[in-house]
Amino acid sequence: MSELEPPCEMQKLPASVYAVGSLTMFAQGLYGPFLNTYILDMGANYAELGVFRSVGNISPAILQPAWGAASDKLGHTKAFVAFGTITGLFMVYLFLWAWTPLDMIVLYAIQCVLFSVQIPTWLSLVGCLMHESKRGSELGRLGMVTNLASLVATLVAGAIMVYPSVIPVFKSFWGTFGNVLFPSGQVWREVYIVPFYMTAMIGIVASILSLKINERPRMNGERRGFPPVLKLLTRPGDFRKFCFTATFFSFAMSMAWPFFIVVQREWLGNTLFEIAVASAISTVMTVAMTIPFGRLSDRVGRRPLIFTGRFLLFFVPLLYLMATDTFLIYVSNAIAGIATAASVNANTAYIYDVAPEGERGSHVAVYNTFTGIVFLFGSLISGIMGQLFIDTGLLGAHQSVFTMLAISTVLRFIASFVYLDLKEPRVYHSTIWAEFRALVHRRRHDSETP
Repeated sequence: MSELEPPCEMQKLPASVYAVGSLTMFAQGLYGPFLNTYILDMGANYAELGVFRSVGNISPAILQPAWGAASDKLGHTKAFVAFGTITGLFMVYLFLWAWTPLDMIVLYAIQCVLFSVQIPTWLSLVGCLMHESKRGSELGRLGMVTNLASLVATLVAGAIMVYPSVIPVFKSFWGTFGNVLFPSGQVWREVYIVPFYMTAMIGIVASILSLKINERPRMNGERRGFPPVLKLLTRPGDFRKFCFTATFFSFAMSMAWPFFIVVQREWLGNTLFEIAVASAISTVMTVAMTIPFGRLSDRVGRRPLIFTGRFLLFFVPLLYLMATDTFLIYVSNAIAGIATAASVNANTAYIYDVAPEGERGSHVAVYNTFTGIVFLFGSLISGIMGQLFIDTGLLGAHQSVFTMLAISTVLRFIASFVYLDLKEPRVYHSTIWAEFRALVHRRRHDSETP
């Protein structure tokens, strides 16, 4: 490769990308699956749960176009990645000092805004290190490795929370500083100390390593203006259609989010370790299927994989509202993991396909912001509606949750079919049905059974 040749011609992602991605996802796996439990343990009601989920959707998305456009303009993408990683993950440590649901909502909003610097710039950086024909496969491999790291982290965090005797040992390690660095006085809060603290420390390491990634060098004399961020949704084309296609499903999907944790904690009485296991099952399925689905999307196109993943997600709230024991929660999360493997990487690859090379960060950011706004209204409206049903006496707590999950189930099923109207930006010479027939034929050919 010549010095001026963009690394987009590389066939494989460098090891440094896998290292940074794995550490970042490990850190997220330590705290992400337990945030809803954390605020619920504070005494949050359904409306506050809805607001919390809405903040988690809109806060990381609202400024992403600015970060994406700035990284596309300045070219120092890894510097943005490092800043977003270290500040966003270190903020998780401050969650330990939130004493009310309102405190937590405010701190979470700040954390999401800071971490949002990392999201589009990381995807932009990775996007310029892959060849067009290998995007699905490379994103699949990266997703497998990083999700595996998240899986390990979640299981580690769940195990720590089950054995709170670790906490006094951890605090005593810091001697007199232990009571200063970590809050005390509430036993329920202490089980979160180690995972949240480890998140901050690993975030520091990941941010430093991200500066070691070799990003695309500027061509001699190359100058860029800011991409037309505010015009991307008004510019006719595949990208705008993709964003608006996601509207209906994004709203339907987010309506169920505030209530999943209610089913686990209040209906079924799940422990933190059982919640960790449920999250881990989802991650295992994502890890197992992300490479096969990534390769498949390179052969048959992005649309079939996106539709498949979205369609499968209607089963998730359906199984939650039917749950009488934890087994159905595990099944639901397994389906969610498969759906994630099918659709998320195909989503990203589709945006890479339709976006100009110098504007990928902006396109990813605008898509995330647009869907984040839709997520905001979905979670917020469902949380408020669920609480209103209870406050007005129209429904009991159990019936309220059941109703909101049922509405999300029906809307997810209907909205998934809208994705069939997407147009592929290039021609693919195979189909899912052809690949399935080839796989069956191969198995029969290799079988010893006559």
